[in-house]
Amino acid sequence: MPQSPKETAAQLRQPYGPNANANAVRMNEANEETNYKAIAALGLVRDDCVLEIGPGNGKFVSTIVTCADGIKYTGLDWSQAMIEAATKNNKDLVQAGQAQFICGSSSDIPFSSEQFTKILAVHTIYFWEKTDSHLSEIYRILKPDGKLCICFGDESFMRGLPFTQHGFKLYNKAQAVISLESAGFRVINTMEYLERGRSNTGKIIDKKINIIVSST
Repeated sequence: MPQSPKETAAQLRQPYGPNANANAVRMNEANEETNYKAIAALGLVRDDCVLEIGPGNGKFVSTIVTCADGIKYTGLDWSQAMIEAATKNNKDLVQAGQAQFICGSSSDIPFSSEQFTKILAVHTIYFWEKTDSHLSEIYRILKPDGKLCICFGDESFMRGLPFTQHGFKLYNKAQAVISLESAGFRVINTMEYLERGRSNTGKIIDKKINIIVSST
């Protein structure tokens, strides 16, 4: 039986239950190009310490850690099902001490201040009920001159998707920039691109995607 828009929204927010892995695979397929563009925009270099907020099943971790030598990766997700899947899918990197996955929320990040050089958050900002709380925590754990890359679908097309009516907080580029600057970030690059591809409902749609890179 197909998922209802409400169930799709719940799974996108926090995959759970017997459908969690199938939904994660669909998210990877729908957002593959966006993830690769966001990773490239982050400008990873040797010995970067990277935190990804909402890594799902860890599909793109190998791409991140192979961008340069010595990269250490941490994935933070509030879905226990995704933490388990990501750990399994990246077991070699975990065993080598190059990657780890932790269950938790970016509103209360379980690390001391100034731990990471780069932070990535793709398609997660919609679920931050108090955006300022999340951005404040992200700012806290970034090292001086550290970079944050957030990536999200523009409200201009997202508001037409049936599942976004259930708990999604939508943004355009200007609104996101204001939120970042209010949290103390310095926006250093904004990009947008258009993509025709499959949505999480399985339909082919035109997507407008925003990528914003900011620094502490």
